[in-house]
Amino acid sequence: MLYYMIMAGGIGSRMNSPELPKQYLKVDDEPILVKTIRNFEDFGSFAAGVVCCPIDWIEYTKAMLLEYGVSSGNITVISGGKNRNCSVKNGCRFLSENYKITDDDIVLTHDAVRPFINSRIIKENISAVNESGAANTVMPVYDSIIRSDCGNFLTDLVNREGVYRVQTPQSFKLKSLEKVINSLNDEELAFYTDVASIFHDKGFEVKLVRGSDDNIKITTPFDLAVAQAILSNRP
Repeated sequence: MLYYMIMAGGIGSRMNSPELPKQYLKVDDEPILVKTIRNFEDFGSFAAGVVCCPIDWIEYTKAMLLEYGVSSGNITVISGGKNRNCSVKNGCRFLSENYKITDDDIVLTHDAVRPFINSRIIKENISAVNESGAANTVMPVYDSIIRSDCGNFLTDLVNREGVYRVQTPQSFKLKSLEKVINSLNDEELAFYTDVASIFHDKGFEVKLVRGSDDNIKITTPFDLAVAQAILSNRP
């Protein structure tokens, strides 16, 4: 079976939107979170989806999904955690407690504010997990990359060959994800910024899937304008 997990726990501090977390802001008259979920629902092969959001926003999220017609019985809104990995941990627990999980089941974890994921990326993530057990969606780095030890002066130039920007989804065999995430202590849960890195450090092979230029993460007001431009240029 296939499952998806939408990480919607952010509060949008960089968006300068104190009243409404960024995942609930609208692009083209529809909340970003709704657009993101539609991509997984339209794919059509998922047994269930979990949305991990701030506990104070659970009822709001449920009402929003109902309003925009993405409130099927296979989508459940649950409380996220104090960081991304804690939210993943909560999502794994929910799926394990409510579905008969097998060794072959796959889960795709995706940022709520990446609404332009496409079916090709989803398909290739699934294929990569079937091949190696874990997948990470990435894009090559085209800019020159430098490193600074102090933040004020250049220390050295980083060779961009083999350097990638991480996108999502990050996808895994669900049982392996649950085992790995439950093995971490609180410090480790807070340290890692993405689960694929945890898998790598635990000795798993993580296959890379090429993302896309428009699979952007909407974090700032500028990103919001870019998202609107992407939609305006679509047929």
